[in-house]
Amino acid sequence: MTITASLHPCVTVLFVKNIVIAYFAILALSGLVTLSLLGASLLQNRDPLGVPVLAIVVSGLLLTFIHGAIADRKVQAQRADAAKAHTFRATTTTSSAEYGYSPAVVWSAIRPAEAAMEGNDVAHAFAVPAIPDGPGERQCFFGWNGSVSMIEVIEEVPERFAVTQVLFPPGDVSTKMVYRLEPTTLGCRLTIETIEETPDYLTPNQAAMQQFSDSFLHNLEPLLQKRALEEVRE
Repeated sequence: MTITASLHPCVTVLFVKNIVIAYFAILALSGLVTLSLLGASLLQNRDPLGVPVLAIVVSGLLLTFIHGAIADRKVQAQRADAAKAHTFRATTTTSSAEYGYSPAVVWSAIRPAEAAMEGNDVAHAFAVPAIPDGPGERQCFFGWNGSVSMIEVIEEVPERFAVTQVLFPPGDVSTKMVYRLEPTTLGCRLTIETIEETPDYLTPNQAAMQQFSDSFLHNLEPLLQKRALEEVRE
């Protein structure tokens, strides 16, 4: 009984501490989401104040990047423990399309984070360079609807191959995307492989995965045509 009694105050303090941490985490996340919504709304209305508002959100995310780099080893250990507790299954989809442009042209349309702003969904995008012996390049995207997403480039061969991993929003599903560019007689072929690892208590939506990559490849053609026209005019 003496051991239980002596541990009781420690358990109570730990419980209160976790509540406080969770409370401040919710406040911080709510603030970032609110600011991103405000910034997106201002940008949509062509208000220049949207840029500084999003800059505040970017600063908060940069702090998150630094914290993520420091806590990377701890997260990997937690994932290893989670993998032991649950079995995971991998679901893979593959989409491919050919374009009448060189690999360099197609690469320039899909590799930079800022290229996403040429579509209809992304209002602002930026990249954080890779850290030596640490995380790879991280790209963050702000949607016109206020959504925020983040990926990490974990492997890359310029104009040929890249692997990205979704970092935000967090969840129980781990998503990686593999991009392969192959030259052809008329231009190049772009293949996208999506790999989702889901715990045994979740059912992967393979149809949605396939639709996302198919739509990406379909929407890329008019973007390449637009760029080609702009180059001719110049």
